[in-house]
Amino acid sequence: MSQASELAIVLLYFLVILGIGYYFKDHRSGDEYWSAGGEIGTVMNTLAIFAAFASGGTFLGSIGFAYTFGLPFGWTAITGSVVGFIVAAILVAKPMRRVDAYTITDIFDFLYRDRRINLLVPIVVILAFVLYMVAQLKAAGVVTEYLLGIGYLPSVIIIGLIFIAYVSLGGMWAITVTDVLQGVLIWGLMLVMAAMGFAYYGFSVTAPGAETPGLLEMATVHPASYLGFFVIWASTVAILPHIVMRVLSADSPESAKIAYSWVAILYAVFSVIAFYIIPSTALSIDPGLADPDLALVVVMESLLPAIVAGLVAAAILAAVMSTTDALLLAMSASIANDIYGTVLNPEASDERVVRIGTFATVGIGLVSIAIAALDPPDVLVVLYTDATGMMAAAFFFPLVLGIWWKRTTSSGALAGMTVGLASYVGAWLVVPMFAAILVALPLSLLVTVGVSFATDAPSVERIERLREKLGHEETGW
Repeated sequence: MSQASELAIVLLYFLVILGIGYYFKDHRSGDEYWSAGGEIGTVMNTLAIFAAFASGGTFLGSIGFAYTFGLPFGWTAITGSVVGFIVAAILVAKPMRRVDAYTITDIFDFLYRDRRINLLVPIVVILAFVLYMVAQLKAAGVVTEYLLGIGYLPSVIIIGLIFIAYVSLGGMWAITVTDVLQGVLIWGLMLVMAAMGFAYYGFSVTAPGAETPGLLEMATVHPASYLGFFVIWASTVAILPHIVMRVLSADSPESAKIAYSWVAILYAVFSVIAFYIIPSTALSIDPGLADPDLALVVVMESLLPAIVAGLVAAAILAAVMSTTDALLLAMSASIANDIYGTVLNPEASDERVVRIGTFATVGIGLVSIAIAALDPPDVLVVLYTDATGMMAAAFFFPLVLGIWWKRTTSSGALAGMTVGLASYVGAWLVVPMFAAILVALPLSLLVTVGVSFATDAPSVERIERLREKLGHEETGW
């Protein structure tokens, strides 16, 4: 009865999101497919951004990470994420939304008009996001296998095919509406699980820490890992391609900035509640989990009745899909809009670019399913943090300097991207966990600035174009 009720609820949820994708199947113009026509309001975008960021990897991965390494280490990333949303709200949200763009590559194209950058950016996005998406698919496979008795491989295949279907059908409109629904489910999951966890401890705020003291201890990792974990997430939010696409779908620059600010608050409150009580409860129930990413699932199975566990399972899958659909759309946009439409065939029609994007959605989704089927490593946070750290090392300073420092040149930006990317990969091989960003990000800054000074200054026409479009009339440009 338990698995039957859980399966029924999950299947109902799948039918709902597939129905949403089908409903938006006629919204196929480039503007609608990639950015929902720039018509998404603040409340809807706030929930959608939160859902896209608070992924299945966040649920299973962050709780599993705290279970393994303790709260202090995990909280460096959570604090970094909150700071990252504030940084993005202040530095990039409004200027990016003022640009007529669909993707982060379009933003770089507006800033630099450099074919080499237009090719490099989507390649980096695709490589990094495949790893990010594999982490989400593993989360989905773990939950479905554990709760519903379906094997890991068929779980990954079924869920992967479902999100491929509704993303390819409805584009940004479909994933925005589903992500709003998923954001509500995610908050519901957190509140239910936190309530059950506190009930487990007799509604004591201090008991979880007292009964599982290891949770509050510092992890035995290098100090650079703490700082690196914070810096990665503080610098990543501003350049995450699937979050940038959300900014570009906002109905105004001010709306984009406000949405980022509200997400910072939502994520902080969410993390304070969820990532303290749930890892502690899991440690109390079973302190010797072979796979720490199962910590949340163990708490669910131990404390929740079948019908509620089914709802929570649907909420975890919602967390997985709310990120995975956004990742998938961002990668298909990288292939169709950025590489094909911008670099290879700038004269291509919107209809053809969207059609290429649909094929790319299917292809990338199938490749990600195949990789996830190989059963990637435990502790999901490590997998997707390194993927995003690589992008931050390449993109953060070329983006921020391109928006705010008029002396930045295309050669400087390209050199900064290349050095940031290469140094991150090289340092990753030899430095402690998450510390590669501490090498790569400063190098990217130094190289971007140094090469910009060593090359010819941007033309007056380019500076005027940026000043007018980015809203810099009052900043002294």
